[in-house]
This record gives sequence, structure tokens and C-alpha cells, in this order.
Amino acid sequence: MSIGALAILGVAAVMILALVMARPVRRTHPGRFRHREGRPRLRPMSRTEADQYLAQWSVLSGQFVDSPGEATTRAQELLDTVATARGLPSASPELRTRALSELFPDHADAARRLRDASEQAAAGSGDAETMRQAMLAGRALLAELVAAAPRVPDVAPVSQRKAVPGRRVPPQRSATLHP
Repeated sequence: MSIGALAILGVAAVMILALVMARPVRRTHPGRFRHREGRPRLRPMSRTEADQYLAQWSVLSGQFVDSPGEATTRAQELLDTVATARGLPSASPELRTRALSELFPDHADAARRLRDASEQAAAGSGDAETMRQAMLAGRALLAELVAAAPRVPDVAPVSQRKAVPGRRVPPQRSATLHP
């Protein structure tokens, strides 16, 4: 085989490898392409963290009767905190709202409704019924957000673990091979 033929085969192999390894693109308009941005991914959250966030929401719900505007504003802040803790964009409310809508299409307008009600409450022009409806929608979204996978197990640090009688400890693996 000649050197020219080997060079052509080498170039073809590099081109095929480049096509296989290239980032996937999606056609957005005839003749235009854009890189595919994957669906937002959630960071793991333990059951303990989820329970703490739900408990905070319960406290806010109880405060709604006395001061609906403040409770709605604090509920919006809590939802933003949980979304950021789960790894959703924190740069702008619009990006976070869009990510929440993609992840939870059944609650697509909940984040937007809660944000609008919070802004109206801050301006002093909020309607109590609108805020109540926004709080209900926000509660459903929060429940979905904390319940969504992935999960990390609630495991106590090694120093706090107790020995269980009769429980076998698996042998440690070593780098040496036994015949």
C-alpha cells in the first residue's frame, strides 16, 4: 500500500472520528443550527434537606393569614433557594423559570405566578386571592422539586454510626491478587 493511500485512509478515519465525537446539533430554522442544550439536570438532595424545605414552606403557609404579601415574597425566595440548591440556573429569574418549566411541565406557570404575586405584594398592589392561588401553585411545584430524583441517601458520618450486632463487615479489597 502506498503512502498516499495510507494518508487518505488516515484523513478519512480522523474525519469519521470527528463526526462521531462532535456535539449534537438541532436544526432551529432551515439553514440554521444551534447546539443542543440538554434538559436541566437536578443536583442530588437528601430526604432531610427536602423535609427541611417543606417544613419552611409550612411555616410560611401559616404566616399567610396574618401577612399574605410577606409570606408570598418569602415563599418566592424559598422556591428560588431550593431551585438553586438543586442546580438550576441562578443567574436570572427567567432562566430559572424556564428550567423549572422544562423539568416540571405540569407546573410550568407556577413559578411565574408566584413571582408575579410576589412582585405585586412588594409593590403593595397584591390581591389576597391571587396570592393564595400563587402560593398553592408554588407549593405544588416545591413538592415536585424536592421529590424529584436524584436522591442521595441520608447516611450518618462514620464517626456517628453504631455497630450492629451480627452484621458482617465486607472484606476490603486489596491490590494484591491471591492465588
